[in-house]
Amino acid sequence: MAALNESDPPLKKYGLKPKEFERVNAKPGTQEPSADHDVYAILQANRAREQQHHLGEVEVKVVKSRRRRDYWTLLLLTNALLAFVAWQGRGNYIVLVSACAGIILVSVGLTWIMWFVMDDY
Repeated sequence: MAALNESDPPLKKYGLKPKEFERVNAKPGTQEPSADHDVYAILQANRAREQQHHLGEVEVKVVKSRRRRDYWTLLLLTNALLAFVAWQGRGNYIVLVSACAGIILVSVGLTWIMWFVMDDY
């Protein structure tokens, strides 16, 4: 930092003024907790009311997933179509390689989507 000359004006000091805040809430520990705001009591009352009306009973239905059927149907149809394209274009190597690559991509992509991305339906 450069040395100050006597002819320089004095440096200004910047800072924040102390601010007093108005207390709205009582200090912790000075107020007794009321029964209206006791979370455990409210939850116990809700649970008792739920059991009184038999709302806590849940019936679990086992639903057979259609995912396996849809997966095999889509896989066989798309691979059959691409295998047919490969068979018809067997004289052209570009068509053959493209159809084989399509079979691989469709199989991997469909497997990923059906078993890892989607949920049971």
